Amino acid sequence: MRTSAALRALFAATALTAAALAGQASAGQLLTNGGFESPDIGTGNYTYPGLSYGTIAPIGANQGGWTFAGSALVNGTGSNAWYGGAAPAGMVGAQFAALQATSSLSQAFTATAGALHLSWLDAGRPWGMGDQSYQVLLNGAAVSGAFGTASNDPFSLNTLNLTGLTAGASYNLAFQGLATTDDTAFIDEVQLSDVLPPPPPKAPSITVLGDDATLGANQFMIEDFDHPIAAGFSFAQDGGAYVRPGALGLDSGVSAPPPGDLTNYETVLTGGHAVLTSVKALQSISFYLGSPDTYNKVRFSGAGGFAWTLAGADILGGLVTANGDQGVGRRVSFDFGDFNVNKVEFSSAGNSFEFDSIAGQLRGGVPEPATWTMLILGFGAVGTLVRRRRTVSTFA
Repeated sequence: MRTSAALRALFAATALTAAALAGQASAGQLLTNGGFESPDIGTGNYTYPGLSYGTIAPIGANQGGWTFAGSALVNGTGSNAWYGGAAPAGMVGAQFAALQATSSLSQAFTATAGALHLSWLDAGRPWGMGDQSYQVLLNGAAVSGAFGTASNDPFSLNTLNLTGLTAGASYNLAFQGLATTDDTAFIDEVQLSDVLPPPPPKAPSITVLGDDATLGANQFMIEDFDHPIAAGFSFAQDGGAYVRPGALGLDSGVSAPPPGDLTNYETVLTGGHAVLTSVKALQSISFYLGSPDTYNKVRFSGAGGFAWTLAGADILGGLVTANGDQGVGRRVSFDFGDFNVNKVEFSSAGNSFEFDSIAGQLRGGVPEPATWTMLILGFGAVGTLVRRRRTVSTFA
């Protein structure tokens, strides 16, 4: 459980980030209504602009600078039909937009420089309906690989650089949903500027350790996919992820075991998700990553709405190129500093995200489950010796 001081620090950091985003909006902001606050649809309501659905009278498809297509919608505070009793942690303002299935949001802008910085928040709808993938499009062409949310994800910050632009030229920016099922990603605080966006409230420090066997400082093995998972942890995967024996070698176009790994390892396919959760807060975590790709993504989240997402080479701190080289394998470790993390999500927008042997350190240096057993046995042995010595003394 967080201390009140830690909670205050987290809320302060979140408020500073929101303030920085708001400050950016007033300085060189090229989009209007990035928080989807206009028009005000009222507490407890939601609406599909351009369609006759929702809790208020239909509104036009062109609203507040945005064009809504398909089943894109706007949610207001208290709209529990979409997220239950409370909106995902990290929501800014009173409203946000949502990409349901293959819907889209778009807005035209005029470039002020050859390179612009785009930032936005995304979150996943609850109830198993938030596993949405989406793309950012510029004049109809994808700017990068697919982004994605998982069910119950809090709002977290995403950034993207738009390059090769011509100052003074007009462009169209769009967010395009990719799910063919009823899955939804929430979108908020879309900002576009020639000013760099603020960083997340706190970023984990990243250390590339080199090989599979070298764990991070004070870490113990949590899940190696060959033995029972450590007590206090769970690992779940959807139909787009599975455990595969490394001894099978390369499955061309599908999965490649991390270099030198002949044991079981995890494969997350295109659109797949795997999630590690911990009962207690994690101070740090590491895993052995093979053939890193630009479309691999890992998201760390915890109490109070803290969330941080890394993709491609950023997972390795930019120290290793993410080009799918099957000869590349690195153990990478993340230290979360003052933040408590209890959920780690692995996803991929292409085949595949391959990793093995997840290790970690619990907050406060709590011993691993096996160590607890040894300690208990040790205490018992010491107690027995003490009792025996006292017994001998009594009868001497």
